[in-house]
Amino acid sequence: MIKKLSALLLALLMVATALVGCGKKDEDDKGAYVFMYLSDLVYDLDPVNAYTNESALRIVSLMFDNLFVLDENGKVKKSLAKDYKIIENEQSEEYKMEITLNETYWTDGMPVTANDVVFSWKRIMTVEDSYSAASLLFDVKNARAIKEGEGEFTIDDLGVCALDDKTVEVTFEEKIDYDQFLVNLTSYTLCPLREEITVKTTDWAKKPASIVSSGPFRLREASYKEGEEKMVFERNAYYYRNYQKDKIDKSVTPYRLVVDFTKSDEDLMKAYENGELFYVGDIPMSVRADYKDVAEVTDALSTHTYVLNQNAVIRKYSKSGFAALEGNGIVYNPSLVEGKEGDKIFADANIRKAMSLAIDRDAIAEAVVFAKAATALVPDGIFNAGPKKGWFGKPEQFRKAGGDLIATSANMDEAQALIKKSDYDPADYMFAISVAAQDEVHMAIAEMVKAAWEELGFHVAINAVAPIPNDDKWIHIDDTPKDIMDDIFNEAYRAGQFEVAAVDTVAYSADAFTALSVYAKAFAGQGMDMTSGDYTMTPHISGYDSEEYNELMEEIYDEKDIKARAELLHEAEELLMEDMPVIPIIFNQHATLTAKGLSKVKATYYTPAVFTKAKLKNYEQYIPAEEQE
Repeated sequence: MIKKLSALLLALLMVATALVGCGKKDEDDKGAYVFMYLSDLVYDLDPVNAYTNESALRIVSLMFDNLFVLDENGKVKKSLAKDYKIIENEQSEEYKMEITLNETYWTDGMPVTANDVVFSWKRIMTVEDSYSAASLLFDVKNARAIKEGEGEFTIDDLGVCALDDKTVEVTFEEKIDYDQFLVNLTSYTLCPLREEITVKTTDWAKKPASIVSSGPFRLREASYKEGEEKMVFERNAYYYRNYQKDKIDKSVTPYRLVVDFTKSDEDLMKAYENGELFYVGDIPMSVRADYKDVAEVTDALSTHTYVLNQNAVIRKYSKSGFAALEGNGIVYNPSLVEGKEGDKIFADANIRKAMSLAIDRDAIAEAVVFAKAATALVPDGIFNAGPKKGWFGKPEQFRKAGGDLIATSANMDEAQALIKKSDYDPADYMFAISVAAQDEVHMAIAEMVKAAWEELGFHVAINAVAPIPNDDKWIHIDDTPKDIMDDIFNEAYRAGQFEVAAVDTVAYSADAFTALSVYAKAFAGQGMDMTSGDYTMTPHISGYDSEEYNELMEEIYDEKDIKARAELLHEAEELLMEDMPVIPIIFNQHATLTAKGLSKVKATYYTPAVFTKAKLKNYEQYIPAEEQE
């Protein structure tokens, strides 16, 4: 009997020891490592800079939470906003919205507050800085007056304030379409930001040590060294979670998202086929045809666009000058051409339209595979907001209602006829197309556009502008960080230093107004030099400044009837495509591959991959050996 009792006690002890071991394993088990290829390398994760390359928005959406989101069906849903209410006083003509925030935290454990929202909104309204998304807030009291530099108004007069840590009060100029305003608030340009982080340096969003984020993931690692390119995103342990009480994966299931940029196209796809990569967010162009029938394809709400700088002096052709122009990384600077022979040929609408007609958009879309030939400027997916559906329900599509405004095939005869109407002979001129060197799709498109414009007679170079190691000193640390990269293509573009620039025009929101209004001077959001005393508004970065278009956009802004507003927006797009200040090339699409073992990858209307609740089957097998020690 004693022996049996001893054996029983020993067995119970062994079980207890095993249970303790299991408990320790669970405690050490932080969750899945999800290896993937998400997009091209992105060097700046500031949300306001995520709208000239659709790859950037995919990453920004992982890291920053927004007040409201558009779900994959185009419906506005609350996110950081816990609730909101509209307060109207017809007698005093006061119209307000109070937005109450949910309880969540930044990646350093600090709470996300109403003051973070106020700072973010004021930031894009500063008169000295260029932020094209500023018009998203023009319904807010004093917003336009501030952005236009009216002297009696300062940024502190913007009608947004924090009533307390969790309540944002928004005061409007007049009674507005509140549903439309909520659509605007789904734009990541308006997500909260921390003032003490953001004001330290313009490079605050380029390295893990200097960035804090409010979304489900934080940037843990970013390597830009050749042959070691990599980004690692780690769970925000404070995201909608009580750090002391809740399980580590209460709000965010995966532990890390590991993005490897080092593989060749063939090796990348081989890794996916072999179960070593679980998600491909951007299928390499060279193998796209092989995956055309199995990829998950959705509209990207962006148009790949060629922006022609009407202020650029396009130089007369010379053999030696063109040889220099063909060098990589050249950034157009007006001071370099002073006193040199040339003309502002892109200011001539006949030249611009001829250049558009020369492009075979069908061929480009076929080469890109996951794209549609652009038939206008506003891409598929943008809301029409018609009278029956309004802003909610299943959205009526702007592109379907507006139809095709430009041809998708080339018409060289008509292009040459327009050239003859101008005062210029293409053979006399040379210019460069500035392209982000790291984007293989943009580079391939540039080659095809170059060939078309050379057929017109122009001498065309491609400037593949690559990121460079940072050379800016950070004053607050009295040092120059060398572990970050400066995307000088985007920096030059935002400064207007280009002749022709190839960019993704990503919609700020799903409202067509935000896609079209930036071409009107009052809504372009360009900064002013407040030290000169000449507070003249600057037009769109292309230099386009049409009085007719400016007046039409003002009429649209004032129009309160949804049906009439939509009709006017179509009229505006027609006028824009007649003037052709920018040339639409293709409507971008998202094409993704998800391994069978990876589940619960969700989507929003703007981005194809939300990994917050993603689950990886048998993920323990894929935890790196060094992390198991």
